Amino acid sequence: MERGNWIVQRYETVAQLAGKMLEAARHGQWDELVELEQQRTEVLSELMTDAAQGKIPDVVADQVASLITFILEADAEIAFLAKEWQEELKGLLGSLGTERKISKAYGP
Repeated sequence: MERGNWIVQRYETVAQLAGKMLEAARHGQWDELVELEQQRTEVLSELMTDAAQGKIPDVVADQVASLITFILEADAEIAFLAKEWQEELKGLLGSLGTERKISKAYGP
């Protein structure tokens, strides 16, 4: 297979996984998101290994740039949603800590 086509296929796979990760984040499916990220890491590792062969062929550069833009936009939204979730968890953990202190102080 021609290297340019191989690269495009790998970036398309990364973009598909990023889209699935975004959907998982939107639905609060954090375990699924982690599994998808592991899959994506494997494909990105292949791309990093290939990078030693030189730059992306000009014939596919625009297509790859478009895919990378999509991936970065999905990642930005995922990061935003994850931060919201983390803040929610902090609030829950804080209220549990307060509840525990009150129970300890005034409980039986």
